[in-house]
Amino acid sequence: MKTKVWKSVESGFAMTRPLGGLVVVVLSILMLAASLVPALAQEGEKKIGIDQVPARVKAAILKVVGDGRLVDIGVYMQEDKKVYEIEMVVDDKEFDVLFSSAGKVLRRTFESLKAEEGGQAGEDGKSADTFQDSFDLESRNLLPTGRNKYFILEPGYQLVLEGKEGEHTVKLTITVLGETKKIAGVKTRVMEERETVDGKLVEISRNFFAICKQTKSVFYFGEEVDIYKDGKVVAHEGAWLHGKDNARAGMMMPGEPMLGAKYYQEVAPKLAMDRAKIVGLSTTLRTPAGEFRGCLKVQEENPLDNEREFKIHAPGIGLIQDEDLLLVKYGFVNK
Repeated sequence: MKTKVWKSVESGFAMTRPLGGLVVVVLSILMLAASLVPALAQEGEKKIGIDQVPARVKAAILKVVGDGRLVDIGVYMQEDKKVYEIEMVVDDKEFDVLFSSAGKVLRRTFESLKAEEGGQAGEDGKSADTFQDSFDLESRNLLPTGRNKYFILEPGYQLVLEGKEGEHTVKLTITVLGETKKIAGVKTRVMEERETVDGKLVEISRNFFAICKQTKSVFYFGEEVDIYKDGKVVAHEGAWLHGKDNARAGMMMPGEPMLGAKYYQEVAPKLAMDRAKIVGLSTTLRTPAGEFRGCLKVQEENPLDNEREFKIHAPGIGLIQDEDLLLVKYGFVNK
């Protein structure tokens, strides 16, 4: 958050000039010092994401923001106590709100009218053009099994999507396997994606995920890829693994999605750099498997080739649309 020097300093100069030179200087210095207290208090501030905030503070933040827009979150020490400060936009007005570690509102300050369009930050509180690429994985309790509102990571769960791409029929089968794989000390769950075109196998990928016990955010640790042609493996394009060749895990699905949040799903330089932006939280979509409301809409893009696509996730179900592919079947299978 930006440091502020209040305009009252200028008015202080104007009001005290008639009192004499010495008074002017003294009062002005006192007012300037007072105005800098917030800036000094924010020394050492660290930007964090909503899923890194304690439960009581998180609940208080979400209650205060309501239907508004959370811009960023910072944490710092004030009088030997940890406090959390947010920037938010509510009813076209920008506010700063300070919370205690118990979730109590300590200060609420009106800043300005609505920020410029596109001024919303990602989960880590960085600028609007920045995607979060670091997720403090070392401090998380990561598990190979679990679920959040839009992502199910439980063995046997399966999604089947189908659709037309030109004249061809494409089928995508996503299955959470009973297998796990340890990557850099983290036990991840294997999720298989099997894609066919006109009934012929074209790709199988084994994706590795882990879910944070505290926040329910799902993290992506890499994938093994087999590309098929005429029944034979011919390539492994897109394969990467956390900890190999400077690759790092990304976030596949935040536990508490926020409108406008931006984050990398893959951080594998020159190999896989997919990133996402949450663009909707209340989408309705009719598919062959039924009509789903209150869905999450995500814009995904790949800066390596400038491709962009949209995906929709339904609460309690998961992925229901991947571009031209729509959900046709879901549920648990013996796998």
